[in-house]
Parts: sequence; structure tokens; C-alpha cells
Amino acid sequence: MQRSVERSRAAALANIDQEKCKAEGGAVRGVGMFGTPACVKPFPDAGKVCSDRSECQGLCKAPESSVVGSRSIGTCQKDAQDIYGCYDKIEAGTVVAGMCFD
Repeated sequence: MQRSVERSRAAALANIDQEKCKAEGGAVRGVGMFGTPACVKPFPDAGKVCSDRSECQGLCKAPESSVVGSRSIGTCQKDAQDIYGCYDKIEAGTVVAGMCFD
């Protein structure tokens, strides 16, 4: 299993144009449970206060202490890879159950 993961990481890294990634404001880093290399570019509205996904390029993520069904505000997702872990979302100003991703 370990060798397979290492081969997969090496193949992913070989397919990334690291100079282009950096020029576009990104950084190469490991993502997901296996730390697969990816060019991670921040969303322009990363961290902006939001009350619905329509206000963000990505998701509107709820604060960790939020209670599903309650009214709340959140923050816009940092980047396309900011999906790993467990989190709830904000939709129309209300906390809705999210999910967990490895």
C-alpha cells in the first residue's frame, strides 16, 4: 500500500507545472488523506464573511461551534482543496449539516 501511495504522489507531482502554479498565486502541497500533491490556489474571497454559498467562490463554511439548524454567519472557503476534514455549511443564513472528507 505504501509503495502505491508513493507512486501515486510521484505521478501527481510530475503532472504539476510548478512554475505556472506559483505564477498563478498557488503553492504545491499535499492534500487529502494520502497527501497527494496538488497546485492549491486561494480563492479571491477566501475568509470573507458570508451567509450563503452564493456569496463565495467556494462554500460558505460554518464556525466549528455552530449548531445545525441555528442562524449563523460563516466564512468563504480558502481554496478548492479546503474540503478535507469535517465541517458544516451555511445556506441562507442557517447552519446545515455538512460532511467529512478524507
